Amino acid sequence: MKALSLDRNYIVFCALFTAAGALALILPVSVILRASLAAAYFIGNGWLIGDRFMPGEGAFWKAFLGSMLFSSLLILAGSAVYFIFNLGLAMTAVTVILVPAALLLAVGRFRVETSVVLNGSDGAREDGDGTHIATRIAGIVVALALAALAVYAYGLLDGAATDISVRSPWDSVPRMFFIALFLLAAAASAAAIGRISGAATLVPLVGLSLLATIVAIEVYSVGFGFDPFIHQATERHIFEFGQMTPKPFYYLGQYAFVTILARMVGGQVALIDTWLAPIVFSLAPLVAYWSLRRSFSWPPAVAAGASTILLALPLSSFVMTTPQGLANALLLMTAFVCLAFAVTRAVPGWAPVAMALATAVIHPLAGVPLLMFVFLTLYLEAYEGPLRRLPGLARWAVFVKLVLVASVALPLMFLANSLVSGVGVTFDTETVRAPTEIFAELRSPDIETRQFSAVLDFVYSWRSVRWSALALAGLAGIVLLALGGTMRDSKKRAAVAFGAGAFAFLANFLLLKVWVEFPFLIEYERANFADRLAELTLFVLAPVALYAFGRLLLRIRKCGFPSLAAGLIVLVAAVTVSSVYLAYPRRDKYESSRGWSTSASDVEAVRLIDQDADGEDYVVLANQSVSAAAVREFGFVKYYRSLDAAYPEDVFLYPIPTGGRLYSIFLDMNDAKGTRAVAERAMDLTGADTAYFIVNHYWWSAQSITINAKQEADAWWEVNEKDWVFKYERRGD
Repeated sequence: MKALSLDRNYIVFCALFTAAGALALILPVSVILRASLAAAYFIGNGWLIGDRFMPGEGAFWKAFLGSMLFSSLLILAGSAVYFIFNLGLAMTAVTVILVPAALLLAVGRFRVETSVVLNGSDGAREDGDGTHIATRIAGIVVALALAALAVYAYGLLDGAATDISVRSPWDSVPRMFFIALFLLAAAASAAAIGRISGAATLVPLVGLSLLATIVAIEVYSVGFGFDPFIHQATERHIFEFGQMTPKPFYYLGQYAFVTILARMVGGQVALIDTWLAPIVFSLAPLVAYWSLRRSFSWPPAVAAGASTILLALPLSSFVMTTPQGLANALLLMTAFVCLAFAVTRAVPGWAPVAMALATAVIHPLAGVPLLMFVFLTLYLEAYEGPLRRLPGLARWAVFVKLVLVASVALPLMFLANSLVSGVGVTFDTETVRAPTEIFAELRSPDIETRQFSAVLDFVYSWRSVRWSALALAGLAGIVLLALGGTMRDSKKRAAVAFGAGAFAFLANFLLLKVWVEFPFLIEYERANFADRLAELTLFVLAPVALYAFGRLLLRIRKCGFPSLAAGLIVLVAAVTVSSVYLAYPRRDKYESSRGWSTSASDVEAVRLIDQDADGEDYVVLANQSVSAAAVREFGFVKYYRSLDAAYPEDVFLYPIPTGGRLYSIFLDMNDAKGTRAVAERAMDLTGADTAYFIVNHYWWSAQSITINAKQEADAWWEVNEKDWVFKYERRGD
């Protein structure tokens, strides 16, 4: 790094873009104008970062990559300000102004010189590829046709929207949607093999990624899942009051970023939250395309074709905005930035660090091991630089120690959190003593027997081999990168970094799966933390897996093999459609989801209960879909201090299915078919004199429960013939 003087143009533009962000916070004008000012703030400051730290890139990539880095810095600053102070309007304005000002001072003092040398050792650069006028025109035509197809598919989703309770979005979505997805994925792969300009197909590729992750947003008009309702209620509370107490160390990044965006556009918290993770993931193909092009000098079509494999990854975490899903999307982007840094130094070293820190403050389960992976990458970059004077054995010893620390980072994090918070985490020593039990823990459930449905047999067969296939592709990419050369070769160092990083992620997964236990969680959620690490391992391997697939595309382009090319195109398209189908709840011959979505009737039921209570204290026994509707409508409106000494935690007036006492009473209420005695237990727990019990029409025993509850309750009514509400009032002795 070398000292630089700030030029006047940089100062002026930085001030203008920052002023646009500040005006977006305070101007009482239309949402469109405020959103435009916010866009100028992010893209403008992002372009300044790109111009300073990535001078070899084109204008688009400077703005795009710079905006990504600027957003990461804003997430970090917003999280710190929120945790220390609050995110009311004044402190949000301070944050919006502080980040560009800090960057202004930083770039005035230092400028990182990045390498812009492209590696052509893969034989990737082909004369005339994508540059001939006919090829460019063909690329534009293909891009327009694919964009039109994507718009058509979006229209199919929009027409399938419903506000009733359903178990799967695929009950409403027409089959033509899958055909459109198949054609989009096949066309992207065919363009790569057929040498159609990849740059022109990037927009349809982004559209395909977005389509894959917004099915739930479009179909479930009330909302999807349970966690998003909780996070949106938290974000609305922060937007209204500036903070939500207590402030945990986790989730701060998402809450801060959503709040800042919402303040810039004057609200729309739920809308921003709903679309955030799918949009961020849909931008991952752009980062992948840039990383592959920058690292290996691949033709645009090959880089775009290889990027389609991102849709073969498990997509379920990206279909709704949760801290884990948003962190996963940012982790995926960071892995590709690390590849470009390791191979060509195309970005400054602080870039992946900033992105990893932003991931950590969004969700530490993804961010902590990602930080260790980034540090491994930076260490290997320094291996032949500042550390070169050290003996080779000493350098490797330090590296091995870093890998070992990274491999146990998450168990240590959970242990530390347990000691600080008092939330119990235990260690299963019996499993460690019996090695055969470890294999039993890791063994996946047996795949269902063949159902003699060609399409579904392929879909579920892909699910059964997906982890192994993608992991092997990643391993192949590591081997291809590592072939030949010494540690002075940047591609070999990248191979070592990704191999060590994948090992660390996998080690954390194994330890959480077989050793660490979470007794405070409800039983079916206890393996959830470990299972997330399995997906994260695939995400961190994604760049090298795409490298291996890109090398295959190059070989096919060079040698021909039209039948092999056609088969590969069909396979990629089929795998893409399968991954999209598997990302959502299903109801088919193989599986039938037990979860029902929140409906308009659930929303109306919680409103009617609140009106009936007329300001008096009450408690409700209902399933998680109805509880989600209550959180959606009223936020965290009421907590009761538990009157049961055995369960001292505060009690929300609706059951929250995370092992709380009120939820267990709700389960007992179902078993007792609406008996008054169980309703009185809920009143005794909370001190409320009124309890409501909601029965949904889709319960298998709904009829028998309602018949008995009508005899036990003081009053009852039905909502749209979908929900039955029973009211119980405390009776004197």
